[in-house]
Order: sequence, then structure tokens, then C-alpha cells
Amino acid sequence: MQPVENTFIHGDYHTNNVLVKHNKVVGIIDWPRAAFGDPRFDIALAIRPKQGVFDQTGDKDIFLEAYDRLTITEEEYLFFQEGLYQFF
Repeated sequence: MQPVENTFIHGDYHTNNVLVKHNKVVGIIDWPRAAFGDPRFDIALAIRPKQGVFDQTGDKDIFLEAYDRLTITEEEYLFFQEGLYQFF
């Protein structure tokens, strides 16, 4: 896994915490887990399969293209999703 510079992260970033109006993000709520950390943690949490969200082929690619900040490899996804996130 390549090192990435730590930054401010949400810590619980997923669709239930993103407010959207007219197809535009207008806010992000629920910040108690915010911290200084690896931004791939937020991405791995955001793209994990959930019923009706990120469960279709290509959904992750659409999110990552729109997110337009950082990509995440399958290895990194598994590290955060199956390793670190499960720890919490």
C-alpha cells in the first residue's frame, strides 16, 4: 500500500450522512468520528456495498470519478473495509 498524506477525514462517510438537493451535495452531517487520518478510510467506507447503494457494476467507478480527489485500489479497499474498519 502506497503512503498517502493524512488529512482531515469524516470517519463515518457514507450516503446516509450526505445531504443532496437538486443532485448537488449541500452538506455532510454526523461528524463525531472526524479526525486527522488517511483519506482512503473515508473512501473505503463510502463505497462499501449497501442495499441499493454501490451494489451495481460500475457504481464505485462513478463515485470515484465524481469524487475526483483520490483513487483507491482493491488492496487498499480491503485493508480499510475488512481490516481497519472492522476493528472499530
